[in-house]
Amino acid sequence: MKPRNSNSLGFCTDLSLSENLRKEGKSNEAFEIMLSALTLEELIGLKLECSSRLTNGKLYGFNLWNSVVDTTKEALYNSVISITNTNKEATRVLGISLQTFKTLKRKYNIRSSYGDDLE
Repeated sequence: MKPRNSNSLGFCTDLSLSENLRKEGKSNEAFEIMLSALTLEELIGLKLECSSRLTNGKLYGFNLWNSVVDTTKEALYNSVISITNTNKEATRVLGISLQTFKTLKRKYNIRSSYGDDLE
């Protein structure tokens, strides 16, 4: 594993959502600055409100209540691997065991090319 330099975003930077969205033209620095001012609750509420507008208020058929936990956990997992240097650091940030981390890695189909070496 390469040592982290001061400009590095984490040990799996190619999975950075910010970088990928910028490459796709869906995000930029100004948008991310505005977004960072929102709480997670406000962000989720705004996303649901915008989605509701697009469907004329018909969000039925989506199992929002039961899917929110998995969606949130997957978002947390993906963000943490892009901002930490090692699996060990990621497990500390998430507050989970290495075994749980490896289970999540398989569940969310994150490729293992960044390695499993722990310091």
